[in-house]
Amino acid sequence: MGYYPAGNRLVIWNELYKRGGKAGLKNLEYSYEGKNPEKLIAFLPKLVKFIFGPTTWQQKEVKVTEGGYSATWYLFRDLDGFTYFRVDVDLKIKYKDGKGSAKIKLGEPVMITEYTVDSVWQKSFFYEIFRMFWHNTFYDKKLRAHMDWGRKQVSCFEEKLFAYFDELNSKG
Repeated sequence: MGYYPAGNRLVIWNELYKRGGKAGLKNLEYSYEGKNPEKLIAFLPKLVKFIFGPTTWQQKEVKVTEGGYSATWYLFRDLDGFTYFRVDVDLKIKYKDGKGSAKIKLGEPVMITEYTVDSVWQKSFFYEIFRMFWHNTFYDKKLRAHMDWGRKQVSCFEEKLFAYFDELNSKG
């Protein structure tokens, strides 16, 4: 998704997961206790890049202390000219003498669709009718495919992460 200098945008958020019947974001948390949790510091960014292939990767915060580490990243992956995938990744580790615990959290996995609304035509009632017809008739199928892709990527991330947790505990 290229950069379009637009002053106004119509933004549609589609959450990959909802809690029950209520609309809301599901925060995915993974905990690890065992040997060598500090190895996740190098492994997690590689896993995220491999699985999600972000086009933009923003590191919000990193804190390093004796026996502790925490980092937060915002990941964005462009899927087409209108839609991109966003997920926040949070890592917190506490360790001492080769043992410790780690918490990894995937927050807000969403598909965001943006339509520019700058010109007089784009702000008109007729354009909005046309845009809604096009979105519901043609683009909705593509958006559903993007959402399936996002859910599969999150599942793959979980699978690889749990396999690495097992590997950390078995090696020693």
